[in-house]
Amino acid sequence: MRKDGIKRLSLCAIFTAFIAASAWVSIPTPLGINLTMQLFGVCLAAFCLGVKAALASVAAYIAIGAVGLPVFSSFSGGAGVLFGASGGFLWGFLAAAALCGLAAKVKNRAVKILLCVSSVAVCHLIGVIQYCLVSGVGLWAAIISASLPFLIKDFIIVFLAALTAKKLNKVLKG
Repeated sequence: MRKDGIKRLSLCAIFTAFIAASAWVSIPTPLGINLTMQLFGVCLAAFCLGVKAALASVAAYIAIGAVGLPVFSSFSGGAGVLFGASGGFLWGFLAAAALCGLAAKVKNRAVKILLCVSSVAVCHLIGVIQYCLVSGVGLWAAIISASLPFLIKDFIIVFLAALTAKKLNKVLKG
């Protein structure tokens, strides 16, 4: 394996671990969905690694959690979490990583912002759909309880990740 490949693989592993660690920053809510920093880790990985490597990091994170390691919020793990009421947000991280990874490559500021906003919107859409299906509540009830309270935090997180990546990328390239 070439030096570039080893560096890329190492960075994927580091970002997978960072996403897991960011999930442990978790504040429980009465809604059953915890406030976490996972999306920050996912978007930071995407802004630093690009689409393919970020997707690999997020997929590895999901796979590690699926086999039962406690890498999800509240130190949880297992397939039950992925297919539970809030598991759609974990699946949505894949879409968020892809969209933020694309945003990292785009030069047009308006398109970059649109992709960042879309990353949150698509992640929440996937999360809300699974929340509806698993919990049996209607769409509007799911949006009000599982998405709206977290939207502003998640938009801020994506833009903080973009700003952090700007500085971090200088270090990674050096």
